[in-house]
Parts: sequence; structure tokens; C-alpha cells
Amino acid sequence: MDDQQIIKGIIRNHDPSFRLLIEKYKKLVFGSSFRILRNTCDAEDICQEVFLEVFRSIHKLKSEDNLAAWLFKISKNKSISFLRKHNPAKAQTSQDIYNETVQLRVSHNQAEQNTPDKNLENKEARQVLFHAIDGLPEKQKRVLLLHKFENYSQKEICDTLNLSQSSVESLIYRAKSNLRKSLCSYFKNHLI
Repeated sequence: MDDQQIIKGIIRNHDPSFRLLIEKYKKLVFGSSFRILRNTCDAEDICQEVFLEVFRSIHKLKSEDNLAAWLFKISKNKSISFLRKHNPAKAQTSQDIYNETVQLRVSHNQAEQNTPDKNLENKEARQVLFHAIDGLPEKQKRVLLLHKFENYSQKEICDTLNLSQSSVESLIYRAKSNLRKSLCSYFKNHLI
């Protein structure tokens, strides 16, 4: 059953459609919540809230093609709200939290990572990267985020977004290519 059929089934109060939605997207919702909250119990609570929100407001979804992105956004927003409400001392801006959820795995030694210069460089690099990712076409961005930052396999991306294997491979390739061009252009203009 594709996303369009699932959405229509949920709108008609067809229980198996809602169960299918949960089964199909629970990993995405839990993963995005856990990366922000870093607590399994809290992330599970947010998952339940996300799916309840989806059940209540599925009729507000403008395009069936955006179901995964919509779920990711709801999960991210609910996780950030939860963090701000339950731990205001550690709460950060949503952009800072988003940046932390999809950090690059930097392979510097521990001593270099802890210097103020390195911390600033890493923060700036993340900002440049996320700005470049935001500039990608929507499908490329969605596939890249699922593959590289949510650790979805290409098969899982195919199932989640109802795309063929070749489409997913092509979108990943084009996203990487576009990022490479964008980042090379940025660094040529700002470092030379």
C-alpha cells in the first residue's frame, strides 16, 4: 500500500491503514526524536504523540508525496518542544538542536576536537553544510537526510518514499554532486 492509499484509508477511519503507517514510519519518527532527546523513553513518548497528531490532522496534509517529510517535521518540532518544556536549562534554539541531530562524524583526534578554534571551525562547517543541504531540491534533500543522517538503507528509502531503487540511487548521486558543487563554490569564494 503506498502513502496515498494509507492516507485515504486513515481519513476513512480504516484501522489497518493507520497501523501500516505506524509500521512504515516508526523508525523515522523514533530516530529523529531520539537524536534530539537522547533518551529512549522520551523518544517513545514523542512517537506516540506524533502518530496521535497525524491521526488528528491527516486531512491537513497538502501533498501525499510529503508524508515522510511531514512526519519528520512533526517529530522534530514535538521533540524540541518537549526538550524546552522539560529541560529549559539545556534547551537550545531549534537550529542548534537540528544541527546537533545531524552532526558530521569528524575524524579528528580528541585533543584537536576540544580546542576553541576547532569547535568554532566545526560549528561553521556544519552551518555551511546544512545551508547547502537546505538548498537542494526537496526530493534530493529528503533522500540524502534519510540515507546519510537517519541511516536508512536504500531499500528502506524505497519503501518509505515509494521510489524505485534506481530513483533512490540517482537522487543520492545527484544530491552528493550538487552538494559538492555548492560546497566547492562556497569555499573558493570564502577561503581564497
